[in-house]
Amino acid sequence: MSVCKTRVVESLLCVLALALAQGCKPAKPPVMPAPTVNLQILSPAPVPQVVELTAQVEGTREVEVRARVTGILLAQSYQEGASVKAGDLLFRIDPAPYAVALSLAAAQLSQEQARFEQAEAESVRQAALLKKNAASKKEAADAKAAATAACGARDVADAKLHAAQLDLSYCEVRAPIAGFTGRLNRSEGSLVSPGADGLLTTVVQREQVWVRFGLSEQQYARLFLSQGFQASAAGVEVILPDGSVYAQPGKVNFVAAQVESRLGTVQMRAEFPNPQAVLLPGQYVRVRVRGRTIPDAFVIPAAALMQSTQGRFVWLADDKNLAVMAPVVVDEINGPTAVIISGLKAGDRLVTDNLQKVRPGAPVVPRPAVVVAPSAK
Repeated sequence: MSVCKTRVVESLLCVLALALAQGCKPAKPPVMPAPTVNLQILSPAPVPQVVELTAQVEGTREVEVRARVTGILLAQSYQEGASVKAGDLLFRIDPAPYAVALSLAAAQLSQEQARFEQAEAESVRQAALLKKNAASKKEAADAKAAATAACGARDVADAKLHAAQLDLSYCEVRAPIAGFTGRLNRSEGSLVSPGADGLLTTVVQREQVWVRFGLSEQQYARLFLSQGFQASAAGVEVILPDGSVYAQPGKVNFVAAQVESRLGTVQMRAEFPNPQAVLLPGQYVRVRVRGRTIPDAFVIPAAALMQSTQGRFVWLADDKNLAVMAPVVVDEINGPTAVIISGLKAGDRLVTDNLQKVRPGAPVVPRPAVVVAPSAK
């Protein structure tokens, strides 16, 4: 083969090798288009700390009406659930045994009074004789001691008379306070007595009611910074079973000084006016408790929060529409919103969607703001 042919073959081989080498290079990956996102311009605002929890209504005064003497229940003088005034007669217990006991106590007092007067007169006479040396000192001392003993016996009889009068008065069971009566626990003809079986009914005041609830340690710290004086000034609203808010606001009148170990909560109580008896003692309701206000917080969609090994963060778009990762401190997440207390500033542009496609330093395409024209009236 001639030299010229050899060079031609070598040139073809080189061209072929170069072509093969270029064909083996990996193809460049396709460039992903910048994600189109919605942006929210952030502005700080005061955000009150609020929690909702289950609570129970109580009467401001709930008094148990009990029998204080043993006897047969003769009569009931009220209607169950009716309004009564303090001092109204509710029940009558058979007074006959106690009337007899009162008569006996009065008779005994009369006897002891007579004996005392006789002993007192004798003591005075013996003292006068002693001055005239007509009686001995022992006789005078004995007469004085007898008068003292008679005085004591008279006082005992007088106390027994008062006890008998009290027992007789307890045969009429009267309302200790004004309020609404409860269910009748013992029917007429029953034998009643003081003690565990002596409960006859209850009287509850409901013109003012208490609503009792408990905050967890975390809630107490978030709302009031664990300070009792702030908790005492908290705003409290009742949410009725139909979802409406009770018209009358409440006032906190009790904050526990310690965490209840059994429940892990700080017990609180608020008082509410209840002129229409909308709130019933024993009823379970929801309460909304308002604590301190964060002066400069940011409320963002909870869906905009992302999680990394370093903590929570959000995506922001800078002035060149490049994505920036911003670590944030979350105060609370309440349903669809989250309250941010650190990591953001006024004017930041928050990326609120297409979050999985956003990369640090990569461009994003903001969607144009939608302007809603006011509807014609």
